Amino acid sequence: MQYGQSGSLRQGDAILILSGTGVMMNGYEWFQVRYRNGQTGYHWGGLFCSERPYPGIYEVCGGRPQVQNPVPQQPGGQLSAAPGVNGQNVGVVRHSGGSFTNVGNGQWQEADVYGTVNFYFQEFGRDDWSVYLHDASRNVTLQLDLHRRMILYAQGNGPRSDLYQITDAFPARNYQPAAAGNVAQPAAGDSITVQYTCTEGLPLTATYVQSGNGHLIYTIDGHTPRRLEQVVSGSGARYTDGQYTVHSKGRQLLLQSPSGIDNCYENQ
Repeated sequence: MQYGQSGSLRQGDAILILSGTGVMMNGYEWFQVRYRNGQTGYHWGGLFCSERPYPGIYEVCGGRPQVQNPVPQQPGGQLSAAPGVNGQNVGVVRHSGGSFTNVGNGQWQEADVYGTVNFYFQEFGRDDWSVYLHDASRNVTLQLDLHRRMILYAQGNGPRSDLYQITDAFPARNYQPAAAGNVAQPAAGDSITVQYTCTEGLPLTATYVQSGNGHLIYTIDGHTPRRLEQVVSGSGARYTDGQYTVHSKGRQLLLQSPSGIDNCYENQ
C-alpha cells in the first residue's frame, strides 16, 4: 500500500462502510469508511467485524454491544418531536451522534454531537414522510424518514440502508422549499457580486452572501451556478463544498476544482 495513515481507531469504535474498493489483501478487502466526528478514510476488512455477514470482512460482530445512546421514546413508542412535525415542514432532525439542520434555501448541514459542521447537503425533494438530501461532493444521498424514525444512506446509485435512528425532530421556522436543481438567490442588500477574469480569459461571477454562516454562489464561463459554504480561513475568505473550493483575498480569487486550479482577478 502506498498511502499514509490518516487516523486511528480504538477497539469498539463504530464505523460506517461507505463503499468497497475492490482491493484485496490476504483475502480481505479494503473499504472506504466513515468514523468518529464524520471523518473518512480506508480500513482493511481483516481488522473489523460487521453486523451482518459481508464478503471481505473478518467476522460478524455477534454479541458485541453497540456504543450508542438510548433513543428517547414517548409513551406509545412515538418519536420525540414537536407537535405536527412531518416531512413537509421539518427543519431539524437529531440522532444520537449529531443532527441535520435546514439553514435555508434548500441547504442542510450535518453536525456532530459537539455542534461541529462536517458535511453539507442540498435538498431535492420532500413528501409527507421524508426529506431527501444529496451531497454532490461525495455523491451521497440521505433520506430523513420521519415515519420510520430513521435516517437512510446511499452511495451513488446504490441501495439505501439504515444509518441512524431519529431521536428528535422539529419544524423549520418560515420554511419554503427550494426548487430542485436551482441555487436560491440571496435577498437584496444581503450580498455583493464581483466580476473576475480567470486563466485563459474565462469570466467568473462571484456573489458573496453574508447572512447565516456565510456562503458564496459562483459561475464560471456561463456554467451552472454552484454554492459553496464559508469555512475557517487563516487569511482571506475560503468557501468549499468538499469538491470545489474558492479562496479569495483582496482582488484575487483562487478556484480549485477536480479539473485543476484557476487564478482569477477582479475586473477593473
